This record gives sequence, structure tokens and C-alpha cells, in this order.
Amino acid sequence: MIMKTISVSKAEVNVEKESNGPKYFVNIEGVEHAWSKNTITTEEIAQLGGWGTEGVIEIDADNVEQTLAPNEIVNLKPGHGFAKKIRWQRGDGVFDHRLADELYHLQGHFKNVEQQGNWFLIRDYLLPDGWSVKKADIAFRAMPGYPGTPPYGFFVPTGLRYKETMPSNYQDIIADVPPFAGEWGMFSWSPIEWRPSDDLRKGFNLLNFAYSFMNRLQEGA
Repeated sequence: MIMKTISVSKAEVNVEKESNGPKYFVNIEGVEHAWSKNTITTEEIAQLGGWGTEGVIEIDADNVEQTLAPNEIVNLKPGHGFAKKIRWQRGDGVFDHRLADELYHLQGHFKNVEQQGNWFLIRDYLLPDGWSVKKADIAFRAMPGYPGTPPYGFFVPTGLRYKETMPSNYQDIIADVPPFAGEWGMFSWSPIEWRPSDDLRKGFNLLNFAYSFMNRLQEGA
């Protein structure tokens, strides 16, 4: 059996060569699904993903999104070269609904939480001893493809120091800033593990991610 990754016209798939022909593996929200044909429709993607008629978004390797039309046929044609896999996620309505649930969940545990699009802001997050302030606003976001794609990084007002030392894995000047007022720096930070679910309360969520900030902050510089 030979495994290889191939580029295709509208999807990146794995092909497993067997005596009875190629079997495709289509990546939907971080989960690979076996597929025996070289084409797949919008409705078949939704069925594999386990949802109804919310719509399907194709996300390419550059995180550029394209909404697939009803009954659109995606050709899974083997090509040449290698690229990151393309994932499919549900339509915007489901993503927005998930973010609304995340906000409600966060507000049940933090006193002051705001949302702008896929960005969230926790006001007055308590910091451990040693940092230059006792409380700081912390921003973070749900990445394209969330919850299949885990969140990454958290943002604090610029100038935050630990015992007058700039922390490691932190940038004081960044180009990709949160949509909230002020000047922001960024900690490079990702979950140690990430087990998502369509049901916010059965899988990892943004509240888990927000709690994990304390783990990094307790490390100091």
C-alpha cells in the first residue's frame, strides 16, 4: 500500500492506492472521511460532516473562504506537488451561532467579556504576582475553521513586563491587532491538546483556552 498527498482542483486529499482503485480521504473540520469517488457534492460534504442544510464553506491553505453552491460538484483530481490540506466547515450561520454560545459560556465565568466578530476580550484578567500590573485586558480569537482549528495566541496591552523583563514568546509590536481600542502585544500560545466537538460542552472550547492563559502567565518571563 502506498500513501501520498496530492494537490487537487478544489480539495487536498490523501489517496491510498489499492487493487480496487484509489480511496480518497476528505478533510472536514479536522476529521478525515474515506471517500471512494473522485468527485463530491456540497450535499455529500455536509452529510459526511454530520450537519443539515446550513451550507458549506471551502477553506484553502491560505485560509481563503469560498461558499460552495447547492449541488456544486467538487472534482477530486490527482495532481502534482504538495500542499496543506483544504478543510470544509459549516456555513456562516453555524459559525456565528457557535461564537454566540462561546460568548455566553465565557460570560458565565468572567465578569466582563466583549465580542467583535470572531474576536473576544476579557476585561481585567487577574495576573499572578510579578507582572507589571495586577489586571490586564486579554483578547483572543476563534480561527477560521474553528472549532476544528484550535485557537492560537492571546493579546495584551503593550508594555506588559514580568519583573521588568520582557517575557519570552511575546511580541510588543504586531501588525495583526485585535479590533479593540488600545495598543496590543501578543503571546504565542496554543493549547497543549485540543479535542473539539460540535457540542460546546462536550469538547474543548474558548473558555478552556482562556483559562490556559494563566498557565503561561504563571511561568513568568
